[in-house]
Amino acid sequence: MNDAINTKTAWYAVRSVPGAQRMATVLEPANDETEAEKQERERRKGESILERSLRAEGIDVYMPSFWDITQHQRTNKMIERRFPLLVGYAFVNIEQGDFERVRNVDGVLSFVRPSFDRGPIVFRDTDIGSLMFADFQARQQWDREREQRLTLSHAHRRNALNKRLGLIFPKGRRKKVPLRMLAEAAIDELAPASRQHVLSILNELKAMDEEMDACRARSSHLYSAA
Repeated sequence: MNDAINTKTAWYAVRSVPGAQRMATVLEPANDETEAEKQERERRKGESILERSLRAEGIDVYMPSFWDITQHQRTNKMIERRFPLLVGYAFVNIEQGDFERVRNVDGVLSFVRPSFDRGPIVFRDTDIGSLMFADFQARQQWDREREQRLTLSHAHRRNALNKRLGLIFPKGRRKKVPLRMLAEAAIDELAPASRQHVLSILNELKAMDEEMDACRARSSHLYSAA
C-alpha cells in the first residue's frame, strides 16, 4: 500500500477524535435552493461531524459506513442512523502539502502511519475504489430493504390510525367513502376536541406519505446515478 503513486493527490487514512463520527445535524434547505443544491444536500444526508468539517475546508473525504433503522417506541416512526464501518477511521484525498491543513480540522486526531519514523500510509485509488463500490452496492440493498420495512411499518400504522378514525365516524356515516376522505371533508363539522384529534391523525398520515415519497425519490436518484 506504500507504492509510489504518480498522481497529484493520494488517499491517506486519518484517525478521528472520539465522537466525530456521529451524524451531524441535518442541513436545512435554503429559500432559493437550486436543484443541484438539493441533490447535494440529499447526497450528504447522514454525513458525520468529521466529514462535514473536512468538506467545509474543501478536503475530499470518504468514510465507509452502513445504515440501520429502528422504530420509535412511542410514535412508531422509523428512525435511520448511519454508522462508520471502520470505527475511528476515514480516508482523505489530498496533496502532500495538505497534511497540516487536515491535521488542523476539528475531528481529526492524526494520520495513520506504519511507524513513528515514517510518513502516512498511501492507499491506492483501486483500494479506495473497491471500498466505494462495495459501499454503493450495500447502499442499494439497504434502500430496497428500507422501502420494504417502511411499507410494512406504514401498513400497521395506517390500520391503527384508521381504527381511531372509525371511533369518531360511525359506520352509518362512512358509506363507501374511505375514512381519510370522509375525515378531510367533515373535519369542519366536528366539535373542537374531535377536530383536533382528527387533524393530528390526518397530519400523521400525510407525514407517512411524504416519508415514503422521499424514500422512493432517494432510491430512484441512487439507481439513476449507477
